[in-house]
Amino acid sequence: MLCEKALINKFFNYSLVGFFCTSIYFLAMFFFVEMLDIKPVLGASLSFIIMTIFSFILNKKYTFGSLYTHSKLVKFSIVAVIGFFLNFVIIYSTVTIFSFHYIIGEIVTILIIPLVNFILNNHWTFSNS
Repeated sequence: MLCEKALINKFFNYSLVGFFCTSIYFLAMFFFVEMLDIKPVLGASLSFIIMTIFSFILNKKYTFGSLYTHSKLVKFSIVAVIGFFLNFVIIYSTVTIFSFHYIIGEIVTILIIPLVNFILNNHWTFSNS
């Protein structure tokens, strides 16, 4: 029971950090595209990198209470890339293969990717083993 409560609290913190970092992503995207006139694909890529850095720092400290190691940064980056590719596969499948509206794909990504990333980060990136 205590373990379940700790896991729920950890997931709640992970979700808060995720919401904050998503906001950083959209602010950075707006800044790059609208203020600096950078192409959207490059702006999205730069914004994703900035978001991932903030996400690592905040999750390391507030969600998982972990110390920095290069190994954890590499693992976290791998998990972020997995999430990035999952997002692509889900959106591509939803829109191109199944011909659904892209919002359906976004809903699916919101339900799947944070959970997958949390599980990978909790059990691999920031595990105590």
